Amino acid sequence: MKRIRLYLLAPTLFVLILAVSALAAASERIIFAFPADGAGGNSPNGGLISDAAGNLYGVTASGGAYQGGAVFKLSLENGAWTETVLYNFRGGLSHDGAGPASALLLDKAGNLYGTTAGGGASNNGTVFKLAPDGRGGWTETILHAFNGNDGSLPNLAPLVEDKGGNLYGVTQGFCYRGTCENGTVFELSPESNGDWKFTVLHSFGHTGLPESGVIFDKAGNLYGTTVFGGPQNCLVPGTGCGTVFKLTRVANSWKFANIHLFNYENGAYPMGALIFDSAGNLYGATNGGGGTHNGGVAFKLSPTKTGWTETVLHVFGAPGDGFDPSSLVFDGAGHLFGSVPSSSSSSGAAQNGFVFKLSRQSNGTWSEKILYAFPQTSFAPYPNSSLIWNSSRTALIGTTGPYSDPSGAVYEVTP
Repeated sequence: MKRIRLYLLAPTLFVLILAVSALAAASERIIFAFPADGAGGNSPNGGLISDAAGNLYGVTASGGAYQGGAVFKLSLENGAWTETVLYNFRGGLSHDGAGPASALLLDKAGNLYGTTAGGGASNNGTVFKLAPDGRGGWTETILHAFNGNDGSLPNLAPLVEDKGGNLYGVTQGFCYRGTCENGTVFELSPESNGDWKFTVLHSFGHTGLPESGVIFDKAGNLYGTTVFGGPQNCLVPGTGCGTVFKLTRVANSWKFANIHLFNYENGAYPMGALIFDSAGNLYGATNGGGGTHNGGVAFKLSPTKTGWTETVLHVFGAPGDGFDPSSLVFDGAGHLFGSVPSSSSSSGAAQNGFVFKLSRQSNGTWSEKILYAFPQTSFAPYPNSSLIWNSSRTALIGTTGPYSDPSGAVYEVTP
């Protein structure tokens, strides 16, 4: 395992940003920047997870010892964050995975699970497991290698685990009897002999394309989004603006239903993950739609006796606002937080991205505050992943790059 130590690159910066609705202040610091030589990996696009001790885990889509990407751990030691490369992907003829690009899953035993875009016997991607070997190292096991006919490109969405230890995920491709479609929802179940049973729960048509993964409700039903599908009136002819779907377990099968269809005015192309609140409402974001500016929306779906009702919480893309919001995350008070990779000034000039907060107002509407706007520097940060809270829930952590920065970094914003 390769260990790379890097002290904080910059002191905490306090910046006052004139937000869309109010003046907000936050501090930001880069807690780890990936070395330019690629040894610690490049392009940490998938977002991070943390363990009970506050260590961070993630993947890089490229770089590492074999240029196939890496799994890394960041640990805080004596005021500095130290990277440990847990695994380097080989890809190619080795039949290993390559190009991981989604957040990892950590189980109760301390094992890590994830997906890769390529690699495997057919180079259609893999699902892998990393288990601590008890000697400070990690052992990789390929749980499933996709062959195209059972799916391909499972790399953009994290896996989820049910109470029985079964894993669920999505792919962006699927071919069957010569016909190729836009993705699947799949299940991997551990068997007594150590193998894993792979099952396709649902395959999407030509206008599907799930990218955000699936989540469970309290009853064990699965929910997710597709980038396309629904009414055929979006910017790409014949594709639809995207959907929110539900998979309900019925005996030994799963029943599929679309519970919401986007129509551009209420959002288009949902790519971020869904989250639930304690009342059973769903929240998410789209990367387009919302009206004139086509910057995306933050939305809420509320269950009713006859279906689900959408409320648009915020429309992105106006001058001074951002575009293409990430997945959302709650704090304990019910506020929503996220990031955008790019924004515009009040005059419309392109700028770097920012971290934002959405708060419910007394009249029921929601207002946006820009907590931290990344400066226009040669570093050119490009926040491109979902955010997580640190172990004390006092700061938000995310990743940047690659835009003009070749390697990427991990940053922390304290609201």
